[in-house]
Parts: sequence; structure tokens; C-alpha cells
Amino acid sequence: MTQLACSDSYLAQCVARTRQHREAAALALTHVDMAGAWAQAATLAERLSAGEKPGPLAGLTCTIKACFDVKGWTTHAGSAALLAAPPAQEDATLVSRLRQSGALIFAQTNMTEFAYGALGVNTHFGTPRTPLCVDDEHVAGGSSSGAAVSVALGFADLALCSDTSGSARIPAAFCGVVGMMPTAGHFDTQGMLGLSPSFDVPGVIARSVSVCTRAYEALRNKPHECTAGVDPIPERAELLSLCVPEWVFHADVDSDVLELFHCAIERLRAQGIKVSRREVAAIADVGAISAEGGLIAADAYALHRDLLVLYGDHYEPLVRRRIEAGAQVPAWKYGEAQRVLALRAMQYEAALQEFDAMLTPTSPIFPPRLSTLQDEGQYLALNKKSFAFTEIANRLGKPSISIPLGDLSDRPAALLLTGKAGQDASLLGVASLLERTLSPHHTEGVINDSH
Repeated sequence: MTQLACSDSYLAQCVARTRQHREAAALALTHVDMAGAWAQAATLAERLSAGEKPGPLAGLTCTIKACFDVKGWTTHAGSAALLAAPPAQEDATLVSRLRQSGALIFAQTNMTEFAYGALGVNTHFGTPRTPLCVDDEHVAGGSSSGAAVSVALGFADLALCSDTSGSARIPAAFCGVVGMMPTAGHFDTQGMLGLSPSFDVPGVIARSVSVCTRAYEALRNKPHECTAGVDPIPERAELLSLCVPEWVFHADVDSDVLELFHCAIERLRAQGIKVSRREVAAIADVGAISAEGGLIAADAYALHRDLLVLYGDHYEPLVRRRIEAGAQVPAWKYGEAQRVLALRAMQYEAALQEFDAMLTPTSPIFPPRLSTLQDEGQYLALNKKSFAFTEIANRLGKPSISIPLGDLSDRPAALLLTGKAGQDASLLGVASLLERTLSPHHTEGVINDSH
């Protein structure tokens, strides 16, 4: 099949699936530009006819989270406050790289307002639901909710998103797809409206580790990072060595999630992978250190201070209150938290020296029902609990990837691999091996909700 035919096929499938899942698409996608995607496909065909080599993402369909600039689209970040803002004049750097790599960009995805939440709730655009629960009542996770749904339902092969505490990896886990956050600084942030510059990292959600790897190669900053001191990419399962922190077994984790995690460990060990339980003191209380230092709230207030004056009445009330709390964060607390986290990041590297990655569940919980999140206290408690494992990578500046449990379970749960700074390629190699180990005959589809 020619590259143009492949592009046409992908786009045709995308159109068919968005029509088939019309209600889900209405919640997941806040802007659709199929005409633009067809034009990109035609341009791609012209480039190939002129003798150009196809890019690493040639013909793959792609969605963009609403916090990234796409020329001609309004970057509303899931908020009614920015709906009247003028359209973006230029693409964000990562959007440009996607185009140059041959990806066909066709839609903007819904998200938690200003990315301030890990469950995907949005009171203005609506709250996307995970397609893995047939009752259509369980949230997709956030803040990249629409991105995960767009990939899970086959609207797109990959989605560009952001990750501040787990915003790419939690919805990926809740929707049964792959979500990756690279080492801080490996992806350009120009044209991304973030929440907390201390922790914001662009990320990717994809239908497989292979697609995620292709996207990483296309998006990462150039020149390529120095290979000195970089772990080799693992080629066989029996060469892997994974560290499971003892803290997992003492943390607040739903019993069913923990049971599935034990099953996954046994499957990996049966395939020759070395999985060892260790005390990893460096990760203890990193979430509390960040929260007590007010890092995200202070960062968010600095970014939103002027917008709040102009459009504060259009913010979702809870999001507004949480951002405004950042005005009260003492500078000494902020600075001390940053200092301690930098020290913990170095201690983590030492603790993981003999391992390829750290292994945990992606989230301590299954996707909650939207109805249980109507109570503010319940929402805040579950929101905080949901990112207990994912936030470690953000606070310490490490790469991290979530992969589905595959054949082990028909429930929305996943494994989280957290690597060493700068070892992104090695981490992707580990994830690829685990993906094949956990799901050698995996087939995609909607499954029954049993929780």
C-alpha cells in the first residue's frame, strides 16, 4: 500500500470511529478539523512524490491537548475563560515537529481546566468517560482525558498532551493505552500553556509502546543527548532488573489494584525478569514535600494572576480557589521544597543504580464513577490519591511510562515504570519488553465493568 493510501486509510478509519462513538467524541474532542487533516495528507503525498523520505510518523493520526498552540485554533486549556481568546498565530514547537514527521493532526482534545486535576472532570466542556467501562459512568482520568479517549477509541494513533503529576499516564491507565512522560527538558515547551513550570512536561499517549517510541524520537530535542553513561536498551526479558519500592505495599492502595500488581509481578518473574523489593527512601513523601511547599499552587498563581483579574469569574470555582491559594505560599517554603526535591532526585539515582527501572501500579485506584465526584471533599481526596505513584517522576525529574496490564486483567489498571534521568530510550525498551510479556495476544476493545 502506498504512503498516501495508508494516510487515506487512517483518516477514513478516524472518521468512521468518531461517527460510531459520536457521544464519546463530543466529550473527548473540543475542536475537529478533518479538512485540515486531509490537506496534510495531500501535502504528505506531494512530498513523497517529490522523492522525500517518509517521516517517522507518516500517515498516523494525531490529536492535540487544548493547552498546546495549533495555528488557527483557540488554545483554551479546557476553560471557558479563554474561549474568546484569539486563535494561535503559530504552532507550538512540538506541533510543528509532529507535522514535519508526517503526523496528521485532526482534532483538539478536552482536558481538566488548566490541567489542575488528575481525574478529567470538566464542568464546561463535559467529562470524558473511559471506554473500558460499558456503563459509561467512570471517568477517563486527567488532566489529558480527551487525549486518552481519542486513542483508546481509535480516533487517533497518538495524542500530544502534558503531564504535571500524572496527566498523561493516569488517563492512559484508566483507558487501557500507553502514556509516557520523558525526562524534563527532553521535549520543548514553547507554545504550551502549563500549570506549574516546576513540574510541567509534555507527554505522549499512544496505542502501543512502539508508536510511543516513534513519537518520542520525532519530538525530542536535538541534537541527540550524549550516549556516554546511558544504559543499553534491553533486548531480552531475562536481562531486566526491576525495583519495587516497599512503600507500595504500605501505601493507600485499593486492595484489588494491589492484587493485580502482585499478579503482574509473578507473570514477569515467570518470564525470567528479576523483580526485587527494596526500600527506596528517596521517594518517601515527595508528594507531601511538594504540597507543603505550595509549589504547584504558587507556580499556577504566578501564571494566572493577570488572567484571574480579567476573567476570574469564568474559571471553575474550585480550580480558581486552588490557584488563588498560591498567593499565600511563603517564599521560604517554596525554596526549601525545591531544594529538598533536588536532593531526593540525586538520591533516587543512587538507589536505582543497579536496576533498569522502578515498578509500581500507575494509580492506586480504579477509575471512579463521575457521580462519586460531585462532593468536593470526595473529589479532592480521590484526586490526590490517584497520582500518588505518578507524581514521583514529576517531582524528581525522571522519565516515566504507563503500560496496560494486558491479558492479566479486564479492568482499567496499569503498570508504571519510572526510570533514570536521561535514560528515556532504555526505559522505552524496558516498556516494550514488558508490553510483550504482559499481553502477547492482546486485542483491543471495550470490556465489561465489574467494579
